[in-house]
Amino acid sequence: MSSAPRLSNRRSHGKNPSWTRPSWPIRLGIGILASLCLLGGSLTEVKRGDSVQAADEPRPPAANPATSPNAPLPSQGLVNEEYFEKKVRPILVERCQKCHNSQKAKGGLQLDSRAGFLRGGDSGPALNLLPQVLQHNGDIRMPPQGKLPQSELDILLRWLAAGAPWPQDRSPSATPSPSTPHTQTPARTHWAFQPFQRSSVPPIPSGTPIQNPIDAFVLARLQAVGLNLAPEADKATLLRRVYFDLIGLPPSPEELDAFLKDSHPDAYDRVVDRLLASPHYGERWARHWLDLVRYAETYGHEFDFDIPDAWRYRDYVIRAFNADLPYDRFLREQIAGDLLDDPRYDPQTGSNESLLATAFWWLGDAVHSPVDSRMDFADRIDNQIDVFGKAILGLTLGCARCHDHKFDPIPSRDYYALFGILASSRFHYGDIGDPRPLERLLNDLTAVRPPDRLQEHSVSSAAERSGETIPPPRPGSAWRMRSKAWEHFGADWRQRWDAIGLGLRPVGGEGFPHSGREAEALSAALRSPTFIIEHRYLVLRVAGRQAQARLILNGLQLIRDPIYGGLAKRIDHGEEFRWLVFDLHLWPGQPAYVELLDNGPGYFAIREAWFADTPPAAETGERVLRPPSAALEKDPHRRRCLELLEAACRNRPRAPVMRDGPGGNERLFIRGNPRQLGPEVPRGFLSLFPAPPVTSSGSGRRELADAVLGPARPLVARVFVNRLWQHHFGRGLVATPDDFGAHGEAPTHPELLDWLAEQFIASGWSIKHMHRLIVRSRTYRQASQVPAAQAELARRVDPNNHLLHRQNLRRLEAEILRDAVLAVSGRLDRRLGGPPVLPYLSEQQVGRGRPPSGPLDGQGRRSIYLAVRRNFLPALFTAFDYPPPFTTVGRRSVSNVPTQALVLWNNPFFHEQARYWAERLHREQPHALLEQRLQQMYLAAFARRPTPEEVQAARYFLQQFPPSESLTAWTELAHVLFNSKEFLFIP
Repeated sequence: MSSAPRLSNRRSHGKNPSWTRPSWPIRLGIGILASLCLLGGSLTEVKRGDSVQAADEPRPPAANPATSPNAPLPSQGLVNEEYFEKKVRPILVERCQKCHNSQKAKGGLQLDSRAGFLRGGDSGPALNLLPQVLQHNGDIRMPPQGKLPQSELDILLRWLAAGAPWPQDRSPSATPSPSTPHTQTPARTHWAFQPFQRSSVPPIPSGTPIQNPIDAFVLARLQAVGLNLAPEADKATLLRRVYFDLIGLPPSPEELDAFLKDSHPDAYDRVVDRLLASPHYGERWARHWLDLVRYAETYGHEFDFDIPDAWRYRDYVIRAFNADLPYDRFLREQIAGDLLDDPRYDPQTGSNESLLATAFWWLGDAVHSPVDSRMDFADRIDNQIDVFGKAILGLTLGCARCHDHKFDPIPSRDYYALFGILASSRFHYGDIGDPRPLERLLNDLTAVRPPDRLQEHSVSSAAERSGETIPPPRPGSAWRMRSKAWEHFGADWRQRWDAIGLGLRPVGGEGFPHSGREAEALSAALRSPTFIIEHRYLVLRVAGRQAQARLILNGLQLIRDPIYGGLAKRIDHGEEFRWLVFDLHLWPGQPAYVELLDNGPGYFAIREAWFADTPPAAETGERVLRPPSAALEKDPHRRRCLELLEAACRNRPRAPVMRDGPGGNERLFIRGNPRQLGPEVPRGFLSLFPAPPVTSSGSGRRELADAVLGPARPLVARVFVNRLWQHHFGRGLVATPDDFGAHGEAPTHPELLDWLAEQFIASGWSIKHMHRLIVRSRTYRQASQVPAAQAELARRVDPNNHLLHRQNLRRLEAEILRDAVLAVSGRLDRRLGGPPVLPYLSEQQVGRGRPPSGPLDGQGRRSIYLAVRRNFLPALFTAFDYPPPFTTVGRRSVSNVPTQALVLWNNPFFHEQARYWAERLHREQPHALLEQRLQQMYLAAFARRPTPEEVQAARYFLQQFPPSESLTAWTELAHVLFNSKEFLFIP
């Protein structure tokens, strides 16, 4: 052990004075770690001889987020070809190509093609010169009339710093006009856009012990090049693999022992069924879906504001997977769950699951004070379209914002057809609970409502005492004569305004909107039609308490100072009607709507709405009846009804969901700029998949869901079964899971992909059915080690294992690594659902919006329940390639860098859990022999027993500690096991 490596006595180049030289047991522990690596599981290679790279291909080292231009930043994705198409090309077209094109190449530089850019100009390579030229740091300055806006300059500099990725030119022809029909006939014949190719299952050779059609497809490809499936993995390896794949947790030593002793032929099948029935299955597979929908619980950007109750969507996804909700219904709920005629209600929480699903649209990042709210609106909907396209269709729809898609048959008109649908939908944060219990209580209350509550007109205080009513005022003042009446809230106001919630239910009384007419405890929201700002002032005549009025400009929900703070106003002055004035002079010509919110208890009432060029004078005298409440009610029966109602209204589940607004088409944005408008584009789906046009007065999301699950269903099914395959094998049949277009990779087994997609639909879109089909196959159950007899041939004809001659070695994701540590240490809290736990933050994680640091172990909850705060992701997660939640990430990066070993060795979470594991061993096996205790550790960590050499190394290590430090010794040994590659990888 004299050659054992030692930790440096300096950290961060010696700049941390609190760091001291580790004690000798820790240094010795590292030496023992090296021995264990050679014997059992390595930090540099895995015991079974497989590459440490996940799946099929080498990965570059992870970039340092602080220095790498390609590191994801808030509101930005990776700098790749998609980044070029969405962000860089529009700037080049707008700012550069007028002078630098194939017909007019000033300075010999052409910037309208990749070849021209790479060739450079008279002054040299463009990649080297452009950063200096764009920043006006030399004699050559471009644009010559002045520097680009900083936002555009940052985009170009980041692109250049990343090596200027630019997709291959499709043709030398000019970019087609976005207003003309798309004519990419060859692209329309692309394999992903075709109906299923119904091919028969290949015959299974006689004497081959396989029955699963999956194996027939795979074996046919292998045998065509002289290969065969690898032998089946041993039972322990297979059990650990399927546990992590289906529930994301390791099997316990007891579960492993039971499986090894079960010799029945269907022992493995019964394990699969039990895991699919486990509530932890939903936790595991919901996390995969959350990667696709850029799930987070904060908006990011400067202050990282909360997305209120976003965690309820996370729990919805977990419940949906556990219930094996048919995938077509799952998608329909997320696209248009608020519009379904048959909403689902969760029996435990009472939440409207179909409505809650539409939170999918609102999980993106957002800016609280955008200088250009119209551009911000366009960017937010662009993110919705981008996520919808990649997650569900496997298409990069966002690339058609500025021009027709360069590779796929998606014209810009299709992009703006979808844009119109989403622009006609509105954000709503409100009650998602089952309304039926409250309706029954309200009906009981109504049955004993006193006569004066039937009066629906506003009353003065004197008239309220006498029971008389005063008719609504007539607009006769001079100010009213000069202003434009928008709404007097006559009997037909519901035809124009959107009333939401039981506080405004029609049976609660007619007349002007009053959310407390039946009871103060009820909640409600009222939203106006969309209007274009043409006057300086919007004036509302309102009464109420604990309510709010907001003007929603270009869909902006984060209404904050310094720019937009005046667009949100409290209504808290009581029963008297008063004027509420919004000053709109900064936003002429912009679309907006107004909303009144009563989140209960409280209420609002509104009598008039005006547009004006001057503010009104104060008017007093008119009042509304005070809402009924138990505290004020004298009648015993009514008081009891109100007490029950108020109790039922407390703690109702709320969530950000989607609500239909008035339908309207969007005009095409020239080069993606919302201030340069082209022709109006009717709302609809992709022209690639013919579907009826949107003719409803609403947004058109119901029709969108029909089209996605109608003409596009072969593509939708292919995309999802490919995702299932990828998570079971480390690589999809299509290696680019978010891009099934012409720029993505072709399937390695196209017939198998179509067969799986057809099986998926035929099963009623059952996800669990597809799991059973895949994990029971011999292809899945084969070992990850290549048999010696075909090793050389496999290296020559299938070096990346695309034909699946063996199972792929896969690394645990960040969250599953953490969960596995908690499970092994005995600290895992297996409760399902609930509000998130704040993540642990180090002292170095600072910035605006920083929340309090959570407990180091996250209260033992599974990682899916840790709060996902965009600006404060846990360091443990980011080290192991947790994806920044800004767009769809269907396949995580898998890096292999020294930082990960340092995190495993130095992160206090692993030290704490190693201590808990050692304490658990001492508590549960106080008198056990070393071999017994060590065996229990290996079974828990690796699902195998230690080898004699590993026992000998561990014994030597433990003997270096005095008997009084037994707990410390076992803690250090536990930490060593956490650091082994065998713990980190699934063979």
